[in-house]
Amino acid sequence: MWSSPSASDIAEDVARCLASGNDPLARRLIFRFIEQYDRADNDDRVRMVEVRPDSTGSPQMDAFLAAAVEYSCATHRVAAPGWVDEPEYFLDEFWFVSGMSSLEADALAHSPISFARRSIFLNRESLTYA
Repeated sequence: MWSSPSASDIAEDVARCLASGNDPLARRLIFRFIEQYDRADNDDRVRMVEVRPDSTGSPQMDAFLAAAVEYSCATHRVAAPGWVDEPEYFLDEFWFVSGMSSLEADALAHSPISFARRSIFLNRESLTYA
């Protein structure tokens, strides 16, 4: 039976994308984690987040993945793993994921707390999928 990739698996894939210069795909993999978590059963959800992932090599992507894990857990009322609160999963400077200054005000106002507390700002619609 196929199971959803863990946060640790995603971190490895993100690191490979970053090493090859494919930052957009790295971000999409993290967004995809949220979708896969949503579709997993409760036992699989626990497995997907329990192991602390290795660094992707990018503080932004490490924080982004931790935010995605915390957001996914909160959405499904699952306790987030302790590793998401470790200092290396927080940014010192604001990061607007879209990179578009015209979306910054909306992102500041509407980013879910799991992202905003890490200084990561995105619009809530980017967390939905078709």
